[in-house]
Amino acid sequence: MAGMSTKRLQKELNNIQKSLPPGIALVAAPDLREWQMEIMVLDNPLYKPDEPFRLRFTFSPSYPIEAPEVVFMQLATPLRRIPIHPHIYSNGIICLDLLGTQGWSPVQNVESICISLQSMLASNTKDEPYFDHGLNMVNLTPASKTALANLRAFTAPPTNYYRCPLKRRAAVLILLFADRRGDLRVVLTIRSAGLKNYAGQAALAGGKADGLHETPFMTARREAFEEIGLPMEDDKLPSGYSVEHLTELPTHLAMTELGVRPCVAYLKTPEPSVRNRNPDVARDILPKLDAREVAAVFTAPFQNFLMDKDMDPAIRRKVPGEWYKGSWHAWQETAWRMHQFHVPVTPSTVYLARTPLPYTEPRSSIGSSSSPTLEGTGSNNSTASQPGSLSAQPSPSGAFPADTPDALRQARYRVWGMTARILVDCARVAYGTEPEYEHNNHFGDEILIARLLQIGRLSPVKKEGEHLTREVMVEAAKAKI
Repeated sequence: MAGMSTKRLQKELNNIQKSLPPGIALVAAPDLREWQMEIMVLDNPLYKPDEPFRLRFTFSPSYPIEAPEVVFMQLATPLRRIPIHPHIYSNGIICLDLLGTQGWSPVQNVESICISLQSMLASNTKDEPYFDHGLNMVNLTPASKTALANLRAFTAPPTNYYRCPLKRRAAVLILLFADRRGDLRVVLTIRSAGLKNYAGQAALAGGKADGLHETPFMTARREAFEEIGLPMEDDKLPSGYSVEHLTELPTHLAMTELGVRPCVAYLKTPEPSVRNRNPDVARDILPKLDAREVAAVFTAPFQNFLMDKDMDPAIRRKVPGEWYKGSWHAWQETAWRMHQFHVPVTPSTVYLARTPLPYTEPRSSIGSSSSPTLEGTGSNNSTASQPGSLSAQPSPSGAFPADTPDALRQARYRVWGMTARILVDCARVAYGTEPEYEHNNHFGDEILIARLLQIGRLSPVKKEGEHLTREVMVEAAKAKI
């Protein structure tokens, strides 16, 4: 060990062996790397006054400049339990500023840490089992557990995705994760102002396939890496995190005649550990943005896409605006429901790119060749009547107000069009229930894609200005499949 650390620890050990405050004892110090101490809580009825709690101290060569790692130990012989406290995890990890980078000071020592922990337990008034009770992100609510189980069990019907030529294939990633309450949230993006297509609109991470060898999940994961920095392999994620591929949903059709395959994945949060005492997807993963394609990443409550109001009553009181608006539109003698969700955003649910391009600057075409012309959700200078701005659905025709000039300054981000349809479909599968608002019953656009292929649309070579028209849809409706 470094000389300074050795001298400091030797001095502390000599003092500890001489005397310690009541309720604190040295158990073992076989070397200058790891010690074990015990503390008792003498004046709190929540704890037995004669029950010791075991602590393990691990010192780095940088001690005392760097704080030691301190955890409570659970032992069978002698019996030692993890103390019940709102700031102590069930695996013994302690959430205490004193032991963090910001709260630590070299003037602290082993004895002062034991005194602080003893005082923390003595002042506890909540008989709550562990810090992770209601807070640990790995603890899913029953509804979230059911939702993930339903998605794992879901098998999409045969798809026409692989019948589409390469240039007509795209995929999006529906990335779910658990928040502190154990509720599922979904990751969305605001597209960079510099992109040629749908600049400033909200969307799921995704893009066009690069080759015929790519599966939809391969495409979605590659695009998510490029857009939000989500590594394609688990070993590239922060320690303990992993991504589980849950299922694929029926293929949707964009107005630009792309077959868009939604891929659903779950970003698993690890148990707290000494290296990461408070795992947090928002801190550890989401802020890694590519400002060339994404101006911001934001998250939305997944289950809320089945509801016509904000789930959280506090949000309804504090955040202006409505969660949901919708209306029916005629599309080739078929009624289509247009959904608009207005997702409330706060500093804890939106993460801006480090150098996003200003929305007032002239837009240049800097999007990668694999960027899809997928419609997204609107937030910036896009009108519903623009060709290609929606999936195979009718335009709202002015049914809703135009988007505001700067999406990132709004209290709510608008999610609509195909992205909204995909999220509604996914939530229906996950929670096994129908939305509170009116909606179309079918999932995706597999039949429509099959009919378009039958009449020779979705060709390998895309023609300039090509988009779905009334005449094309009438012809497709007559096709036999």
